[in-house]
Amino acid sequence: MHTGFPLNEACNLQVRKLEISDKSKGFVELLQQLTVCDAISDEDFQKQFQELSSLGDDHVICVIEDTSCGKIVATGSVFIEKKFIRNCGKVGHIEDVVVDRDSRGMQLGKKVLSFLTDHARSVGCYMAILDCRNENKAFYEKCGFKQKEIRMVKYFI
Repeated sequence: MHTGFPLNEACNLQVRKLEISDKSKGFVELLQQLTVCDAISDEDFQKQFQELSSLGDDHVICVIEDTSCGKIVATGSVFIEKKFIRNCGKVGHIEDVVVDRDSRGMQLGKKVLSFLTDHARSVGCYMAILDCRNENKAFYEKCGFKQKEIRMVKYFI
């Protein structure tokens, strides 16, 4: 049973939460368009899916499926950080937003961000944050985000 809703009847696009069957619909291959993402066995995918699902509203992965061909064409995730500051507030961290290269220009990234930020707001987050490449800054600004501070990173592998 799908919990999503059609975006555009003509294009057969549906935005919804990730389902276990989405591995066979190109979900992993879509992530490979974003960053390093090796092949994932069915067993490992199922384990990771179950672990993330057990987090409930604290970790949500959004997908957009083109139901006419059974392909995942966009995705993004949000995880909820629980803090002590701001009255034990919550922050939504948006990650891994990607639109299939053949489906860009259809406002799908905007739809994914809307789904994720609506979720963060609905669970009581006081803000949503994300990191992006400089070339994507204008897109995120159009979606209501603004630059703040500087990102620092330390890789362990």
